[in-house]
Amino acid sequence: MAEETKKEENGKKKKSPLLFIIIGVVIVLLAAGGGAFFLLSSGGDEEIAQEIEKDQAKEPPKPELTAAQEIGIIKELEPFVVNLADPQARHFLKASISLELADEESGELVDKLKPRIRNDILMLFSSQTMEDIISQEGKVRLRDEIIARISHILGPNRLKNVYFTQFVVQ
Repeated sequence: MAEETKKEENGKKKKSPLLFIIIGVVIVLLAAGGGAFFLLSSGGDEEIAQEIEKDQAKEPPKPELTAAQEIGIIKELEPFVVNLADPQARHFLKASISLELADEESGELVDKLKPRIRNDILMLFSSQTMEDIISQEGKVRLRDEIIARISHILGPNRLKNVYFTQFVVQ
């Protein structure tokens, strides 16, 4: 009768709950010992503060930006959505552009001349085909053309760079 109580209905023996208890106690003891070791082996607050000070003292000084590397005034233009000049298919370009300008005076000039700037960019975009602008070289060429056109409108040394912040061709 005692042998029958140890067997399950499937014919397998029941596992002793004592084994699970022992394994659980061993895991808890290992976790507690590891936590105590970690807490007791770490240095005090003063040691950590000294290590931080040493790391900060080792940092090299940041190089100062030259006049050519300084970031200018950024002016964002409203997004452009144009039909491309593809005779076989209907393709669209959606582009957002940010202008990097030399100074505040140039920013005010952009605000005054924004309709003329937008017109020139729209005319440029709408004269392009998908094959012209889909490649990296095409985008660089397009950006250079925008720089040339805006520099012609604003005058020399006012525009530092042009950035595409969005460029989607469909």
